[in-house]
Amino acid sequence: MNKVGSILKNRVNDNLILAVILIITIVVMAIINDRFLTVGSFQSIAFQLPEMGLLTLAMMVPMITGGINLASIPTANFSGIIMATWMTTLIPPGYDNPGLVIMIMIGGILISVVVSAINGAIIAWFNVPAILATLSTGIFITGAALAMTRGAVISGFPPSFQFIGNGRLGAIPFPIIVFAVSAVLMFIILRYTTLGVQSYMYGSNSTASEFSGVRTKLMLVKTYALSGLFVGIAAIVLTSRFNSAAAEYAGSYLLLSVLIAVLAGINPNGGTGRVSGLVLSVLLLQVVTSGLNFMRASPFLTTALYGILLLLAMALRSKRTN
Repeated sequence: MNKVGSILKNRVNDNLILAVILIITIVVMAIINDRFLTVGSFQSIAFQLPEMGLLTLAMMVPMITGGINLASIPTANFSGIIMATWMTTLIPPGYDNPGLVIMIMIGGILISVVVSAINGAIIAWFNVPAILATLSTGIFITGAALAMTRGAVISGFPPSFQFIGNGRLGAIPFPIIVFAVSAVLMFIILRYTTLGVQSYMYGSNSTASEFSGVRTKLMLVKTYALSGLFVGIAAIVLTSRFNSAAAEYAGSYLLLSVLIAVLAGINPNGGTGRVSGLVLSVLLLQVVTSGLNFMRASPFLTTALYGILLLLAMALRSKRTN
């Protein structure tokens, strides 16, 4: 019981630290630039945050089991290309068909789920390390997407699809609603379902989970399929917001999704991680990104900063666990 209490205390402390850092960052950014604390600024953050949040949710699930999904961005781009192809082929320019758009989005999500489930099967049945399996799959998918599009961009989607990434319900950007619902769904799955409990158990001690009767191979396939679900939702938001699809979009998002996950307290070795910490972390990174944009910082400098933050986060986590 003392160990459980210590773990819960650490989680509360991690979230409290993240919340304090977030508040301090907002105050500092507001002092540096008086335009930061405006409705337009926060609406911009609310439009940009969901895509990173969704991709980090997709990264979170395999990381809890001690794995990783390096194919998340290629899979999202591939799914976006398929959806874009269907929409531009089946819906004439200037027309809209919300019913067909919904069916196309479901198809895009299913593609991401299937691809990710295949990754899980390769990892589970062939004992391929997750980092190698997903990296190889990601390279293959990117190559297939480039072959399909010949490096071109597919654009021009119906208004009902564009609304998902760019629309508002009142003053609230629609993408932030998609992310909020997805985060709640992930919380419920991890907290109240057998798959969630087994994922944490496997990440903490894979051998013990096998001896306890968990069908670990099937569990891994389900875990990566769940990751694919959120990859598919992210693909919809990304493709809609950009109003285009291409094979090599959002390459830097892979680093960011790992960075946010580690900052959120998700152990790369598995066994720990909470949605609340993830939400705080993605808010923090988006505030930092927006603040640097207001300061007109070089995007290359920003990417370098992310790398440094990831190294620091890993070093601090290693020190705490030792």
